[in-house]
Amino acid sequence: MKNSITVLFLISVMLTAGCTDSPTGPVETEYRYFPLETGRFVEYAVQEASYAVGKTPVLSSYFLKEVCGSETVGAGGQLQYQIQRYRRTTAQQNWTADSAGFAYLLPDRAVKVENNLPLVKMVFPLYEGLNWNGNHYNTLPPQTYEARFIKTPFTINALSFPESLHIIQQNDSSLVTLVRFTERYAPAVGLIYKENTALNYCQTPNCLGKGIIESGTQKVLRIVAYGKE
Repeated sequence: MKNSITVLFLISVMLTAGCTDSPTGPVETEYRYFPLETGRFVEYAVQEASYAVGKTPVLSSYFLKEVCGSETVGAGGQLQYQIQRYRRTTAQQNWTADSAGFAYLLPDRAVKVENNLPLVKMVFPLYEGLNWNGNHYNTLPPQTYEARFIKTPFTINALSFPESLHIIQQNDSSLVTLVRFTERYAPAVGLIYKENTALNYCQTPNCLGKGIIESGTQKVLRIVAYGKE
């Protein structure tokens, strides 16, 4: 029976999430990389940079806290959790409300709504090299996500994670541009690292290929604490 369920999961993922590969190693059928439980929280240190031609880069840093709130019933009848975000500039300040969203799990996928945009963060069962369309539930053009399992320890801000899941949402680079959107997850914790980078490099003959940023944005989240309130 267990094997039959696994096969059904694979068929469902291939049909509805745009899977293009078959598993060549262990598969992840549990939701441990996307834990949802009332009271769970994760805190991040955030660094942002904005670049414009002929202007000084605008740099900012702050802390962001995500708290998994109460369970509710979504419009589609699925059980979902409210995700409340809080923000502060320094570690000594009190948290202030920033924004809210929600997340939910279906038998074959994990969905998170960010800025009113539903994104398919993962599909199940997970396995190395699995591809799916992260924009399956929104009107944006299809975007292929890819799963990579990292079995070596990952240390960030004095926190060490023995294994992690790397989701590559977009990773394109050339002499004139860099577009990198990635997320990394740890078991029983969730998101521990996130990078959104979209940069344009100088293209004149004297600077082409030197990686001199001309315009664009970059945002990086790094975990600093997690637990349950």
